[in-house]
Amino acid sequence: MTTKPHQPLISLCMIVKNEADNLARCLRSARGAADEIIIVDTGSTDATRSIARSFGARIIDYPWNGDFAAARNAGLALVQGTWILVLDADEELDPGSRDELLVCAKHTEYEAFFVRIHNHQGMERASQTLTVNPILRMFKNSPNYRFSGIIHEQIAASIVQETPAAAMHMSTVIVHHYGYADGVVERKDKISRNLGLLKQQLEESPGDAFQHFNLAVEYMRLGDYGQALEHIGTSLNLAEPGTSYIHLLYKYKVRCLAVTGDYPAALEACGQGSSLFPDYPDLHHLKGALLLQVSALAEAKAALCRALQIGASPPLYHTESGLGTYLTHTLLGQVCQQIGEDHEAAACFTRAAQLQPEPWLLIPRLTRLFKCTGREPELHGWLAGQLPGILTEQRQELLRLLVRDGCYTAAADMLEGGVGSGVAAGAVDATAQSAGEIDSVLQDAGAVDA
Repeated sequence: MTTKPHQPLISLCMIVKNEADNLARCLRSARGAADEIIIVDTGSTDATRSIARSFGARIIDYPWNGDFAAARNAGLALVQGTWILVLDADEELDPGSRDELLVCAKHTEYEAFFVRIHNHQGMERASQTLTVNPILRMFKNSPNYRFSGIIHEQIAASIVQETPAAAMHMSTVIVHHYGYADGVVERKDKISRNLGLLKQQLEESPGDAFQHFNLAVEYMRLGDYGQALEHIGTSLNLAEPGTSYIHLLYKYKVRCLAVTGDYPAALEACGQGSSLFPDYPDLHHLKGALLLQVSALAEAKAALCRALQIGASPPLYHTESGLGTYLTHTLLGQVCQQIGEDHEAAACFTRAAQLQPEPWLLIPRLTRLFKCTGREPELHGWLAGQLPGILTEQRQELLRLLVRDGCYTAAADMLEGGVGSGVAAGAVDATAQSAGEIDSVLQDAGAVDA
């Protein structure tokens, strides 16, 4: 990545240490968006520095002093670009967001831009466990804009302090974050480090609502929900109205109370949060899940329907993929099943399968539902009309599933030419009980590979 002879438009600033496994992916993703790369290295002993140089980065040696903000600010002091983009080595800019980032850089009426951080539990982008967090990651280059906080360092306070009327835009730029894919031991080490730094920060600034919030998150990761609730309560008491993460405090409060089994308090927290953030689908979904736990089925259905009316969360909220969409449809289907509304349950599971990245996960629910409600003869036609991709892309898996679950009519309907192809209906029947027998029957039919 070469620096242009004129002033760079966007400068990428990073702090790194021993990120040889991640850095190239991150820097490659910024090609075409960043004109300048500033890397603050806090003591790498692997190939991090040579990888950075191969992308034309300027490297600054900065001995680690336990202060993330200070390390970031060391890089900001050398930036030449009009805009500063901040990424971590375990992140990458989504390929479809480069053009939007460049468009954002043309809008000088804004001081800063939020991007949508997609946090992945694994290394795959399509994930059932994706969480989405809006974070300020691109801002104008100004000597007055500097990070603060020895951990979970922030730039927004500095921008607002220096430019009280600063306009900040919530973009739809996506940055993928893979840091949560670390191994268990490494993850525990990070939590231990974070706890130490956060406690140090709170000793210096005990009234810092944001760091109480961050400490609560670390305790949640440890499974210490009592301590998490204590710091959530403190943060809620200290946070100014309009603080960007208050909605998340309520969500985490609900989660902690639910895990400890205090459903009445969790439902009360849901109500408090929903009254402040009525367009936040996550809280309505959680309310529905809690009401299902206490068998308040009509109320659960109403809460889930409200979440679906909102749909995917507005960009200003932290959310999880599927809340307000496919996960809520799935939960609503379960509620409808318990109520006895089987047709509506089938519609919910089908819609969930249509929306989610892994539709196959919903097929067992559908096959069992049709089988148990005497609608198995309709199953093949339903799948063909609603989820045709399943019949072609995962045909063999579906045939095995249908036979395993005793949906022999639907399996026979799927076989090319139906039972008239020489495969007797009795061949796809209760005699095919073990996995080996199922495969043998379907291989004889030419329906699956030998």
